[in-house]
Amino acid sequence: MLRHLEVQNYALIDQLDLHLAEGLTVITGETGAGKSILLGAISLLLGQRADIKSLYDDQKKCVIEGTFSVAAYPHLKDIFQQEDIDFEDPCLIRREINPQGKSRSFINDTPVTLESMKRIGQELVDIHSQQDNGWMGHPDFALELVDDFAQNQVLKVGYEKAFKAFQIALQHQEQLAQKSKQGNQAIDFLQFQWDELDKAQLVEGEYEQLSEQLQRLQNSEQILEKLAQLANYISLSEASALEQIGQARQLSQSLSKWGQSFDQWNQRIQSLWIELKDLSAEVESEAESFQSDPIALEKCQKRLDLLNRLLQKYQTKDILGLIDLRNQFEEELAQFEHVDQALEEANLALIEAEKLTQEKAILLQKSRLESLDSIEAVLLASLQQLGMPNAQLAWEVQSTKLTKTGQDKIQLLFSANKGLAPKPFKQIASGGELSRLMLSIKHLLAQKRALPTLILDEIDTGVSGEIAIKMGQMLTQMSQNHQLIAITHLPQIAVTGQAHWFVYKNHEGEKTVSSIKTLVGEERIDEIAKMIGGQSGYVDLKENVRKLMKSNAS
Repeated sequence: MLRHLEVQNYALIDQLDLHLAEGLTVITGETGAGKSILLGAISLLLGQRADIKSLYDDQKKCVIEGTFSVAAYPHLKDIFQQEDIDFEDPCLIRREINPQGKSRSFINDTPVTLESMKRIGQELVDIHSQQDNGWMGHPDFALELVDDFAQNQVLKVGYEKAFKAFQIALQHQEQLAQKSKQGNQAIDFLQFQWDELDKAQLVEGEYEQLSEQLQRLQNSEQILEKLAQLANYISLSEASALEQIGQARQLSQSLSKWGQSFDQWNQRIQSLWIELKDLSAEVESEAESFQSDPIALEKCQKRLDLLNRLLQKYQTKDILGLIDLRNQFEEELAQFEHVDQALEEANLALIEAEKLTQEKAILLQKSRLESLDSIEAVLLASLQQLGMPNAQLAWEVQSTKLTKTGQDKIQLLFSANKGLAPKPFKQIASGGELSRLMLSIKHLLAQKRALPTLILDEIDTGVSGEIAIKMGQMLTQMSQNHQLIAITHLPQIAVTGQAHWFVYKNHEGEKTVSSIKTLVGEERIDEIAKMIGGQSGYVDLKENVRKLMKSNAS
């Protein structure tokens, strides 16, 4: 359960520090005061994507941190291990958003991805907002309801694993079938491409060597001329560098006996003379042997033309890319040689994978169908308790092809009025009816799921009077096994809370901020009375509120 929530620099919240309790906590406040902002902050801890526009001060970092008690939920250990996160109690979840919009997420001080945060978060908190009523019309809604009630988690994991293997087997079979269908034409084309590249006798680095060789062959006359000049400057002329260094060498030898520094000069000049002598030998040898070679030039040009044509044809940037492509063609040819045998094996593997998936789907379907009557009975009892004695529910069930959720299409049908056949409830239900139906579903699932915290945002929309009292009683019952936080505008529900928070806007500073405070004693009675009679008439209603709170406590 959520023990502590700290929010800094988020939306209209500058600084917020809340300590939460077990049981039912109600949150009230005027429309626009910031109740939804609080939900937004908690949603960020559950992996919702961040938005830089949500920063209160766009020059500062936003930090949202939640402390969760998880000791009573040992089943979470497996999920933490799968995500490679230490399982600790309490569990600390933190989200940071910097002014540049970059978000970082941590669980027990370990950096995690949003997917990991979302996976763990959905096991800690379930948030129901008003927009979630639209989810009731989604094709997967009824399946999730049935699977949660029937506790089909193990069956679902088994099916999903089998279905994934079936999809892989199907994809492999289709690829081989396509290759087999392509037949000799594809083989001939692949063979032609491989032969062309293999015949080229490709060598990594050859292109660069040939390019350098071509430059030398194309400029052989200039190179020969400059080699002769260089040999002349170094060693062949009377004023050559070697001749002059030799004279300097003799002088330095004479000087070396008169001081250490002179001797060092002598050694350095000796080294220069030796190095220059070696260099002169190499230059003279190159000048004597170098000659133009039209045949080598033509051969080099042809080889480069071939390589350039292959590079352009196969859209590769270098010879290594051509070599990789040749090897790829070779592998594909090898696959074609055995494609018929591979296809036969793939067909058998696909049959086995489909058979196993079908068996898992039947087990899942059986569990789902067996739970439908029980779900209907429990929901009808809740709806009658919430003032809908004529409510009717029915299931529309169809078998489908294998999908990621099984082979079932299940839809919940609903009618709130006597004499009207149940239909998809999104077509006929009013806001108040949807609220009561959703609360009944949440009440149903709360008894089945080991979920620490449940947050309900105005699930009482469209109801009032005696029905609101019944809703409050149901929320109180749900809070016995879960930490329950309910955002409400109804006094009948506000009085049921074991803790009461009041959200308001504070305009005292330079910038409006959203604040929250705990209401106790007379403050709480005043607030609930104002929810009934407004600012002007609430005083006369305070005694009624006391009676309502006393009645609820008993």
